[in-house]
Amino acid sequence: MVQFYLFCVYAISEVFLLAVMAYDRFVAICNPLLYMVTMSRNLCVKLVSCCYLGGTVCALIHLCLALEITSYRSNVMNHFFCDLPPLLSLACSDVSMNELLLYIVASLNEVTTIVIILTSYLFILITILRMPSAEGRRKAFSTCASHLTAIVVFHGTILFTYFRPSLGNSADTDEVATVFYHDMEMGQENCTTVTEFILLGLSDVPELRVFLSLLFLLIYGVTVLANLGMIALIQVSSQLHTPMYFFLSHLSFVDFCYSTIIVPKMLFNMLNKDKTISFLGCLVQFYLFCAYGITEFFLLAVMAYDRFVAICNPLLYMVTMSRTLCVELVSCCYLIGTVCSLIHLCLALEIPSFKSNVINHFFCDLPPIFNLACYDVSINELMVFIVVTFIEIVTIVIILTSYLFILITILRMHSAEGRHKAFSTCASHLTAISVFQGTILFTYCRPSSGTSADTDKVATVFYTVVIPMLNPLIYSVRNKDVKEALRKVVNSKIFFWRVFS
Repeated sequence: MVQFYLFCVYAISEVFLLAVMAYDRFVAICNPLLYMVTMSRNLCVKLVSCCYLGGTVCALIHLCLALEITSYRSNVMNHFFCDLPPLLSLACSDVSMNELLLYIVASLNEVTTIVIILTSYLFILITILRMPSAEGRRKAFSTCASHLTAIVVFHGTILFTYFRPSLGNSADTDEVATVFYHDMEMGQENCTTVTEFILLGLSDVPELRVFLSLLFLLIYGVTVLANLGMIALIQVSSQLHTPMYFFLSHLSFVDFCYSTIIVPKMLFNMLNKDKTISFLGCLVQFYLFCAYGITEFFLLAVMAYDRFVAICNPLLYMVTMSRTLCVELVSCCYLIGTVCSLIHLCLALEIPSFKSNVINHFFCDLPPIFNLACYDVSINELMVFIVVTFIEIVTIVIILTSYLFILITILRMHSAEGRHKAFSTCASHLTAISVFQGTILFTYCRPSSGTSADTDKVATVFYTVVIPMLNPLIYSVRNKDVKEALRKVVNSKIFFWRVFS
């Protein structure tokens, strides 16, 4: 426990130290004349102290929870030092709280430090590009090269070790990754090629079948009406013919599509004994779901950029966000979703045989399919990790950078009414981002130390069934323009009905 605690303290301290060093490079390059004044001895000591304090507190949280584990299945740890994931895998008691806290603390550390690092280097890059001297640019780049290398190596191995997709992992791979900061033996018994899969669904309790069917039918009905209604409202209301609502109409279309890909089949399986889906149908369902899911990620990022332009450059908003640019941005979102899904589909088609054709899920998602494979799926898992990490980092950086500039602009506004209006235009979008990104991160990037299939199902229900229903409601309830447009359409329909009735 002492070994783990000290390792955790110094590792987390290093995460924060690398972020502080990025800030130091930002001050040195962007404000060279004030560098020694800004980065005073007193401030440096305080920053370093905060790094050690953050490491100590985070490590203490994990240590206290680890000490609560009362018994273990074995005292043989497949590792070369006492790290938390292999320790938790030996526990007899429920370690879900440990896993959740590990995920929360590691996510908080990673997001906070990566935002500081990326924001610092964004301003550094802008400053370097403005330098007239090639020698000055070369010198500035050279001062950052070592630090950037250290960041990439350290954060890359930490992310790989603790944030791989929760699909089953190799202890040998963990050891190699940890040394740097498999042959995985697949059971060949009863392995066969499959022509169809059986989806077990959400619950095998007969008493819940009717209730869940009615509940999801109601949710799906609201999803279809709300999303198609939003698309129709934006099309018929001239006041909503702006870039923001152009993107919102595509968000509603994507929500409708990937909910329709999942829910009807899930309802059919709930009400019928035959729960099979063909192998081809399974892969098509996964491909379409993945394509629309990834498209939504990038649409939310594009909408953040749209809000940035609208609030930070309101006079040039319609010029900057031209129809051509909007179409190009949306096309890129669909293209990226299609390409990323195609990568996973091609790799999934390479799996020659499975231990079983029973999928413990309500639709064809990658993690439960990988669990059935007789073939070594480490490449598939690695590609899931790379693609999810790439998507998360790119979209989160765009979103956080956009909202950083939005926040700066709002705080500079003299009018309280102006600030309130600016915040209100962002509230719906921020709510949608938080709900969607949070559930995706929880499902695909939890700590790799053993996960529950039931927990996966609940999280997946939330972003495949509930979120597509919530998005149009969030944007309509909190948006004055949408409510006003809806009121006008309803009034015009009532008037039309009275005249011709």
